[in-house]
Amino acid sequence: MKHKKTRLQILWSAIRILVPIGLMGWIVTRVDWDKIWPLLDRIPVWMLVTSMVLFLLSQAVIALRWHFLLSFQGVRIPFLYLLGLVFMGAFASNFLPTTIGGDMVRALVAMKGQEKRTVAAASVIADRLYNLLGMTLLVPLILTLKGISWPALGKNTLLTASFAVSGSKWTKLQEKLQGIWQETRGWFTSPACILPALAFSWLSIGLAFGSFWTITVGLDIPISYWQASASALLAYFAALVPLAINGLGIQEGSLTVLLVLQGASLEQAAAAAILIRLVTMGSSLLGGIRLLLDGQHLFEQSRLGTASNGNQRGNSNGNAL
Repeated sequence: MKHKKTRLQILWSAIRILVPIGLMGWIVTRVDWDKIWPLLDRIPVWMLVTSMVLFLLSQAVIALRWHFLLSFQGVRIPFLYLLGLVFMGAFASNFLPTTIGGDMVRALVAMKGQEKRTVAAASVIADRLYNLLGMTLLVPLILTLKGISWPALGKNTLLTASFAVSGSKWTKLQEKLQGIWQETRGWFTSPACILPALAFSWLSIGLAFGSFWTITVGLDIPISYWQASASALLAYFAALVPLAINGLGIQEGSLTVLLVLQGASLEQAAAAAILIRLVTMGSSLLGGIRLLLDGQHLFEQSRLGTASNGNQRGNSNGNAL
């Protein structure tokens, strides 16, 4: 049984590598690269810088949302420290092996030295859920797109597929999740938390969409901010399907098709999709620098904190006996 499970894991890992290679290969072979280089040459440097700055600001707002969620539950972690963790998580998602998730990095380090370790770890999930909720509530933007019909979207099973993978373990986790819910339900039941968290979500999403739109403007793609946002929104949901590392290939393929439907040439669309990936990866290099400088120290402290808490629980159990 264990041998069979290992084979399935190997197959799944192979799929997650082959899918992005195939999709990126499709883009590379379909595009006339002799037309792309002049396009890239035409983009003013200030527009690329603006795109990068807008994306960095969106990450800063994510850190603000995370800081707010933690403060709401009485966990005090400095904002700048959390900002560093946001970039570290982005770097892990973009560059490190698939077994090291960006959210896992954020959760492990955030728990360091915290009395409410469960809350600190759960805050990463809450932060991710608020981002997903913010995106979901913006779905009506899709109406601004050309060539997209609601019936076709209704048949789309991307979201269902992305959540089905984790749903199989629900039974085993139910008891633990109920305990976490009791401790953190204020995040999702109090208007004093829900409204500001959603506001932070929409601000960060708007800035990220603005980063993408700036690139499309620089490439002379005839598209409005709302159409660019709707295209990025659909690409975000497509990338949730766990068939590729950090949506690599799936996001680029989705954006390319959607931008072509809006009137862009294939070369313009591919260039925009590739450039926004480079912007997001380039921004996350700040997290790589932080990880290089003191990542080992941070993770060692996290492990020590976990071991210390475990020993304390063991000693209290022993005393009780």
